[in-house]
Formats: sequence, C-alpha cells, structure tokens
Amino acid sequence: MKEDGSEAAHPASLRKNEALQLERSRRDKMAEFYTVLQSMVPNLFPRATRTRVVDETISYIKSLEGVVTALDSQKRAKKLHRRRNSSITITVSNRTAFFALRVAPGHGRFARVIEVFEKHKAEVLAATVVASEDGCTDVTVTALLDGEESAERIKAELMTL
Repeated sequence: MKEDGSEAAHPASLRKNEALQLERSRRDKMAEFYTVLQSMVPNLFPRATRTRVVDETISYIKSLEGVVTALDSQKRAKKLHRRRNSSITITVSNRTAFFALRVAPGHGRFARVIEVFEKHKAEVLAATVVASEDGCTDVTVTALLDGEESAERIKAELMTL
C-alpha cells in the first residue's frame, strides 16, 4: 500500500488486464466477422452455430464457383457461335433462291458472301446487309440459280465463312 491508502498498480496485473482486453477485442471482432459472413450466405438461420456458418459458406462458395464456370463456358460458346455463321435459311422457288444468313463480325465478310455467289455463277438480283445488336451482320441475298443442288453447294460454302 501507498501512504495515501491506495494500492500501487502491479505490473503483472496490468499485463493480465491488457491481455484480457486484447482477447475480448479479438473475440468481438471474430463475432462480428461471423455475423457478416452469416448475413452473406443465403438460407442460414440467425442462430446458426459457427461451424454451420463455415460449412454453409464453403458450400455456397463452391456453388458460386460452379456458376462462374458455367457462365464462362456459356460466354466461350457464345463467342465461338459468333465466329461461325449462326444460321442460314434458304427458300427456293423455281430458279429463284432467297438466302438469309447471319455473318460473324469481321472485315470483308459481306464481300466474301458475294464472292461465293459469283463462284457458283448465281446471278445476284438483290442483297441487303443489316448490322444486328449482337455484333453480327444479317445478310439477305436473292439470286437466280441453276438448280437446287446449286443452292446446297452455296449454303455449304457459306457455312465455312
């Protein structure tokens, strides 16, 4: 005791109090982290145990990884789909054929389409080109052909553009 009757602060008890405060602070922070984590994972009840929170979080993250993988796969498929002709429709009546096709973006694509018709000696009567919102180009061509086999040969070659 000091002369005034108060006890002197003991260095060991100060260190112990500091350690307790640090531990309390660490636990409070961890509890806060668990609460935030629990709020981010769907279908977790408010009174879920910490083990359940961690297990459900792991499951949720794995499911999200699966979603990301599936979306990446769809994205790659869509890009691949855009590189190829996505569709060609042909209507033939007598010697007149109507071609409707979608061409992937690229310099000189329309010119290559017309070259195919010239190569097969099809007389192009009319052609339209429209840029679509997805970046592809919609092309319609009306042409006079030698026969239906000629339409199929043209279609086969247009599919390779």
